[in-house]
Amino acid sequence: MRVYIYLAFLYVIVLVGMYRALVVLGPLSTSLLRYAGDPMQHGYKIFFFTMPNAPVVYLSFLVVLISSIVYLKTRDSKWDILAASSAKIGIIFTTILLVSGAIFSNLAWGAYWNWDPRQTTTLFLWFILAAYLSLRSAIDNPQSKARTSAILGIFGFVGVPLAHISATIWTSNHPQLYDKVSGAGFKLGNQELITFILMVMGTIMIYLYLIWITFRIKKMEIYKNG
Repeated sequence: MRVYIYLAFLYVIVLVGMYRALVVLGPLSTSLLRYAGDPMQHGYKIFFFTMPNAPVVYLSFLVVLISSIVYLKTRDSKWDILAASSAKIGIIFTTILLVSGAIFSNLAWGAYWNWDPRQTTTLFLWFILAAYLSLRSAIDNPQSKARTSAILGIFGFVGVPLAHISATIWTSNHPQLYDKVSGAGFKLGNQELITFILMVMGTIMIYLYLIWITFRIKKMEIYKNG
């Protein structure tokens, strides 16, 4: 029963967030347009479907990190399963972030891929998760698989802070997050902020539901196989 309540709440949040992004928020004002016919007049709304994936990607790495550390301390297989489940879901959201980000990049900067620091470091995160999952599939012994992938999961987390601050420490098309001197920090209006928060909440809830399902399926497979 609680699962159905959770899914109903998730449905409402995502539906309201999408409605606000697509309908409530109007086009950019003329003063913010770069030129007549600027595709960002309406295309800026892709932001609300792209950026909410970023905190989920970071969260997936954090779950892998914590679960890996706990596994190495306790050798309890449930933590290894949780880390693997988070990596599987995380790479899906990282892929969505890269693809939708490329669409936004084409509208905003004229090319799907610019080797921008934020794009490049996000791709680096994707390769870390791909390497983690590939390593797990290449090792048959359960203990060796869990131990080796836990070590990679811990060291792979270094890519998260690097991706987060990449637009600040290198020249980037993306707005700088912590530039308080020049006033270049990214800001949202009240309506946009509400929409963004709803979309982030919905995306995180989708991640939590998917990782719960993946974790339970893996546990049942282990139980079935004895």
